[in-house]
Amino acid sequence: MNPWNCSAVALAALIAASPLAQSPATEPPAGGTAPAAQSKANEDKSAGQTKRQRGVGLHYGLQQAPPKAKGAVRLASYNLQNLFDHVDDPSLSGEWEDLKLAVTDDRAKALAEVIRRLDADILCVEEIESKEALTWFRDTYLKGLGYDHIESLDAGYYRGVEQSVLSRFPISSPTVFVGTVLETRGNADKPASDKPVSAGDAKEKSSVLDDPTKFQRSPLAFDVQLPGGYVLTAFVIHHKAGGEKYNDHREAEAAKIIEFVKQRLERDSKANIVVVGDFNATPLSDVRRMYKEAGLQNGYDFRNADDQAAGRNRSAPEAQKQQLYDRYTTHESGRAIDYILLSGGFADEIVPGSFFVLSSLHPGDSYDWRKDTPPSGYASDHYPIALDFIPRDGGTKTNSKGRRPN
Repeated sequence: MNPWNCSAVALAALIAASPLAQSPATEPPAGGTAPAAQSKANEDKSAGQTKRQRGVGLHYGLQQAPPKAKGAVRLASYNLQNLFDHVDDPSLSGEWEDLKLAVTDDRAKALAEVIRRLDADILCVEEIESKEALTWFRDTYLKGLGYDHIESLDAGYYRGVEQSVLSRFPISSPTVFVGTVLETRGNADKPASDKPVSAGDAKEKSSVLDDPTKFQRSPLAFDVQLPGGYVLTAFVIHHKAGGEKYNDHREAEAAKIIEFVKQRLERDSKANIVVVGDFNATPLSDVRRMYKEAGLQNGYDFRNADDQAAGRNRSAPEAQKQQLYDRYTTHESGRAIDYILLSGGFADEIVPGSFFVLSSLHPGDSYDWRKDTPPSGYASDHYPIALDFIPRDGGTKTNSKGRRPN
């Protein structure tokens, strides 16, 4: 069988036959690059170094989502890689024409297959064209999954994608921060605006590409109302992409999100808050350090205890280390750049050992996203991450606007 013609059905067979172990990986090394996924520049400097070449298949994450504990709610994040529908958006034209990025039926089915295996109750997603596009995708490909509640607001991004949520529980207070001014180097004297933008006003787009004084894609904040009065406040983010020259922009975005979180924690120190999404930052980056120093715990720390012990075993064979690393890679480039970060109050309710990355079809190491057509059955360049929690605190915590739920 030609691997570039692997259907969604064939993908299921690949998953069943995959030798992937059901164990997460170790924390990636400095720079977030796997030993077998070094940059081409590093390869060129290492005479005689042989790069691992793999074909189409399942190379990262777990082949099956672990079962949920009794009473647990599954929270997940998944970058769907440019989920555009087939309806023309007149505000996107020329270089940013949306119709040329319309998702194919094959890839939409592959995304849906991953989402079904994931079985998240609250699924935060990135790179969505609009609420209308997300509604179409849900109604066409996710029937029967119970995602009765969805939200998506324009993030102010010139390329026309935003953050969104699919939920089995009611959502309230959706907010974006398109007008917020970031405190970057060189604009400290500019007045900051933290005024939230409601659903009806979120249409402003930056007129400056890669404007370092604004969120490239405003985070989406919302509350999820769970049974018993439990409220979870989420910030779904997608930090500025690109190399080191954009570090300052990412750090400015992170600083503002941390400020938002601290404002909510000042109203209730035990509030259930999660910052989740595509951070475009590796585990040892300054962005990750900022969130850690702000007191936000990493969902990665709630991985399986046996795997934590294995990751600390410095004498383990390199093959075992690589296997563990691969199980925790979140992007097809071999990096971990997606996270679920938790406030202390919310971390108290996470199910130990529940964090995982879910596998989907990798296009092969020779694949070039700039010019190659992805293989049939390919879903996204990211892999979904998830963890489970058990709501325990009833109505004792405040929601994102500082009010106690009714």
